[in-house]
Amino acid sequence: MRKKGNTVLAGLIICLLLVFLAAAGKLFGAYLKYQKGDVSYEKLQEYVQEPEEEESPESEKEKEEPKNRYLEIDFAGLKAVNPDVIAWIQIPALDISYPVVQGKDNAYYLHHLFSGESNINGSIFVDCHNQPDFTDQNTIVYGHNMKNGSMFGTLDKYQDKELFEQHPEFYLYLPDKILKYRIFSCYAGRTGSEGYRYHFPEAEDFQTFLDTVSSYRDYDTGTELSATDRIVTLSTCVNSRRNYRYLVHGKLSSEIITEE
Repeated sequence: MRKKGNTVLAGLIICLLLVFLAAAGKLFGAYLKYQKGDVSYEKLQEYVQEPEEEESPESEKEKEEPKNRYLEIDFAGLKAVNPDVIAWIQIPALDISYPVVQGKDNAYYLHHLFSGESNINGSIFVDCHNQPDFTDQNTIVYGHNMKNGSMFGTLDKYQDKELFEQHPEFYLYLPDKILKYRIFSCYAGRTGSEGYRYHFPEAEDFQTFLDTVSSYRDYDTGTELSATDRIVTLSTCVNSRRNYRYLVHGKLSSEIITEE
């Protein structure tokens, strides 16, 4: 009887060990995929030149708009790696700095790196229905909410009003210009909600869109809007709510031409 009991116990221990090893293997496999994605994007930083540190400004004008304060992006080099690149996004408050691509559909770059390799990190990409020069009334930019904080994994930190007050802007770098956006609404919304609308047949349709997404915001940003504005919507998953996405809407506040 005791022998039989020992056999059962041994079998149970082996089963538990196998389950543990399978789970550990799965976690390690996921870690390797995360690591591969991180390394891939770290290599792309060679195409980005950080702005030089400024000396103390001599005038109020320099204080407001110091020279060389923006990134310099080697788009020729990036296009040689992936011709689908259309921009570079920078969100200083969240240490987000990645190339932005646009594919023929909204599926490919969910699971492919900028290099074209299949990977769970995917890429930061623009909705395939939008114009690649960000001239649409609402351009939608997607990125995964990675558990290690990469990609758009920190986007929901904008739930903190204090963070917004300190850093209310993000930037999109194009080959010939820099687009600066001021955030006007941040919130968790349902998948496919009004925030994902990109076609507005009438002027009043866009105004309704602005009013609606503004009403969803977690806090008042004090940003004034009009039907002539151009908007960028940043979107990522909400890990705790499967059918929800965290959205950050920003309106174009200035456009800096970088090529004559």
